[in-house]
Amino acid sequence: MTYSHNKRKSVIPFVLILILIAIALVMVALSAASLNKIREGDPGFISNLWSTKNAPADDPYLAGSPNALPVPPYVKTIMFLGSDYTPESGYRTDVMLLAAFNTRTGKINLMSFPRDLWVTIPGWMEQRLNTAQPHGGDQLLGDTLAYNFGFRPQHYAMVNFDGFQNIVRELGGIDVEVTEHMEDACGHEDTEWCAVEPGRQHMDEFKAMWYVRARKNTSDFDRTRRAQEVIQAIVKKALSPGRLAKLPGFIKVVRENVQMSFKLNELWIYALPLSRFLQDDLVATYRLSPNEASSYTTDGGASVLLPNTPAILEILKQVFWIN
Repeated sequence: MTYSHNKRKSVIPFVLILILIAIALVMVALSAASLNKIREGDPGFISNLWSTKNAPADDPYLAGSPNALPVPPYVKTIMFLGSDYTPESGYRTDVMLLAAFNTRTGKINLMSFPRDLWVTIPGWMEQRLNTAQPHGGDQLLGDTLAYNFGFRPQHYAMVNFDGFQNIVRELGGIDVEVTEHMEDACGHEDTEWCAVEPGRQHMDEFKAMWYVRARKNTSDFDRTRRAQEVIQAIVKKALSPGRLAKLPGFIKVVRENVQMSFKLNELWIYALPLSRFLQDDLVATYRLSPNEASSYTTDGGASVLLPNTPAILEILKQVFWIN
């Protein structure tokens, strides 16, 4: 497992785009009086907002399961998804990021799930984790996570790669702190080639997408690292001086490019931890290493990651603050 507990730069793929979206929607939607109650920590107001329940006791994939995790009622969860949708081929959820919000402390834990995890998809077959949501929506993804890893997210949010590019374009490009040399084909023709060197590199929306998705001599773990670098750059640009004046344009772009399962009143639950996120060192990130997900070739010849379920469950206990 790779673990980090940093200040504002502690991020994993696409999550901070979506957290910023949630913050923007909350700030636009909530009245000034409600925001004051949240900031001041009004006990009755906050306890009412955070009274929603986690997975029901009769959940068919959790009830009686030895792997079911006793997620505390004060921990709220969102599964953030990044899809590779195209009109020709549909989509898969190539980015899957769990955000757990501790409503007692305002802390946020983030955990990335590799797309190539080989899991049992209930009622269907053994397949990569990134095929569950496209095959059966949020319900089947929740069933799959419950069956294999003992928890069910409460909410979901998804952005496709066009949305990612639109957000980077709205920011006027980003400056990425590249850690390793990389080169690979880019564009629609194999003859088009892109390369980057270590150091700060300015990227437009097309190069940023190429950098996150490039496959040559890279693994799922490498793509996760590069996505971290890109999201760090997005957050730095989005929070830079002068960006507040352009917030309406940013909100418009994210509204058009993100699908969320939230109802407006449910967003209030996350307002306090999200607002603290922008200021304090309250975010910890987790991602799997080869110790928790080892390379495996299926009988059909597919290269996938075989989960070490007990090890993953131990990480999830930390993510959910389970003592």
